[in-house]
Amino acid sequence: MMQACLAAACAALVVPNPVSAQQRRALTFDDLAGVEQVADPSLSADGRFVLYVVRVTDLAGNRRVATTYVQPVAGGDARAFPDDTTRATEARWSPDGQRVAYVARGQLWVANADGTGRRKLTQLTGGATGPVWSPNGQQLALTSGVYPACRDEACNADKAAKAEASKVKAHVTDGLMYRHWNQWDDGTRSHLFVVGLDGGAPVDLVPGATYDVPPGPFGGSEGYAWSPDGRELAFTAKLDTQTQAWSTDVNIYTIAASGGTPLNRTPNAKGADQNPVYAPDGKAIYYVSQRRAGFEADKWRLMRLDRATGASVELLPQWDRSTDAIVPLADGSALLLGAQDRGRTAFFRIALKADGMAAAATPTPLVLDGHNGALGLGANGTLAWTHDDAQHPAEVWTGKLGAGGVTEARAITRRNVVRLAGVDLPALEPFGFKGAKGDSVLGWVLKPANYVSGKKYPAILLIHGGPQGAWFDQWHGRWNYQMFAATGAGLVIINPRGSTGYGQRFTDEISKDWGGKVVTDLMNGLDAAIARNAWIDTAHLGATGGSYGGYMTNWLAGHSTRFKALVTHAGVFNLEAMAGATEEQWFTDWEFGGTWWNATAMQQQYRKWSPHLAAGKFRTPMLVMHGEQDFRVPINEGLSLFTALQRQGVPSRMVVFPDEGHWIGKPQNQQLWWKEMQGWFTRYLMGDRPLP
Repeated sequence: MMQACLAAACAALVVPNPVSAQQRRALTFDDLAGVEQVADPSLSADGRFVLYVVRVTDLAGNRRVATTYVQPVAGGDARAFPDDTTRATEARWSPDGQRVAYVARGQLWVANADGTGRRKLTQLTGGATGPVWSPNGQQLALTSGVYPACRDEACNADKAAKAEASKVKAHVTDGLMYRHWNQWDDGTRSHLFVVGLDGGAPVDLVPGATYDVPPGPFGGSEGYAWSPDGRELAFTAKLDTQTQAWSTDVNIYTIAASGGTPLNRTPNAKGADQNPVYAPDGKAIYYVSQRRAGFEADKWRLMRLDRATGASVELLPQWDRSTDAIVPLADGSALLLGAQDRGRTAFFRIALKADGMAAAATPTPLVLDGHNGALGLGANGTLAWTHDDAQHPAEVWTGKLGAGGVTEARAITRRNVVRLAGVDLPALEPFGFKGAKGDSVLGWVLKPANYVSGKKYPAILLIHGGPQGAWFDQWHGRWNYQMFAATGAGLVIINPRGSTGYGQRFTDEISKDWGGKVVTDLMNGLDAAIARNAWIDTAHLGATGGSYGGYMTNWLAGHSTRFKALVTHAGVFNLEAMAGATEEQWFTDWEFGGTWWNATAMQQQYRKWSPHLAAGKFRTPMLVMHGEQDFRVPINEGLSLFTALQRQGVPSRMVVFPDEGHWIGKPQNQQLWWKEMQGWFTRYLMGDRPLP
């Protein structure tokens, strides 16, 4: 079984060390920052070589430096591609394996497979990203930022230069989507281009379009694809309408590779449709779709669009998981799928019948353990992907796909094994319990670093964001479990109501109930963890979370006295104020049953579940952290919360990052974030008790 293979291979990653776990040191921020971040594998068509990127943190320079490597799958040393000095990313093999396209210094390049013969293919003002080869290897699709009114590169360059030189930085808008995630609308849009290897100018396939291809802020090359004959591309887009801030109506479009008028292939679907993938025979387009309009966490259904008739059919209506990735087998006999499943990100296979429909009601599991992504398939059945878990940072893995599953699974990169050999990294310990309505709910416990049996330790409850999200068995780059355990406290990690990967009903049951069943799940889970783990000191409990997790931390501050310390990051404090300032209006409309001026929604949701209404009960010491460029949960939420704490004399501290958004990403900012987070819990959970 693949699951057993993965577990064995993970064990093989551990370098033999005579030092016992009790003698190892806890993880430090320098250790975390020193981890080489392995990502984005690209497998050659013959399955013999894999390209991948490694990002190394330059703490002094407050940046991360990326280098692409190429490595034989069968074994052998990796070498930098195209050389030791070029900072290449997004490297992609040509269909024949003779060339590699990559992005360097913001532009698209191509080189021979050995790194020689390098040529720059673009010189675009808006840069180039997301290269995807055409089937014949003579063209590449990419995206670049343009001013929609411009019809040539000279116009884009002129407008960009004038915007940079202008002393006026005012934002003027006639619509609501004037800022998104952490950026103001600067007037540019991401457009889909095609460029040939012959050195001709890139061709904008959607000139004049006032929408992004693919939609921002996180869309990448998974948002567009070539047809097998190279004559057409499919792409994902959301029209620039007056309602876009409160609509999730994203659609699949097709367009001739030479340009023309885009054709909406999903006009009747009012939810989101995205990530098109052509069937190998060209008869269909596979994609994922959400049925319910306005709900960003609806189930992502696996769909098949018949190109001849235009009809779309759901392939796995009985499978209660969201499809995150689609990889067709070259012979069209099956699809490989990525999906969340019970705290893991897993791979599955669904066999297809001759008509392209699913041969079974549910897919077969292939890779289950840990956190898996970026799956690629070679012609000889070789697979390549990234795998990590709570004890191991991501590495590139390979295996063989056969009729019985995946065999020969192993990590071919070992970038961090030696670096972490002397660090005590406790394992996640899963447990289940009864939550609200008697449902089965799952979570993990993580013992503190250098745990000694028989001693008591504080514990921190981790609350994930979303709220439709999940904690995974993963090496998280920001909310790293081991960094919390390094404080000398253990962790209780719960996936309560609203979590993804446990079926759509479970996910749905947090909407319009933000402080209801989910609180029961969290408290029942904490009680269950305490009952199973005698080492947890119930007099020294903490809680923390970000986004919705920050909301719940704020809610608990006014509705529970069992915690001795709280840390809230980017947390919602005043629901009606947040609803009026957040940029994705569909989110609050769905979660609270309407706008904040809707009398019913106000009475039943906004005024029922808002933490600010219980601010007079705040007594627990709280650290408040927020990014000033956070447009999802705007900065006033953190400022208002801190005001309420300070005016009542509650021990509190606020850390604002002027140059960060919803997430804290810059290395030196992350260093301060962890210093404050760990320091707060050390002070209030360890301050009046001896350290173990």
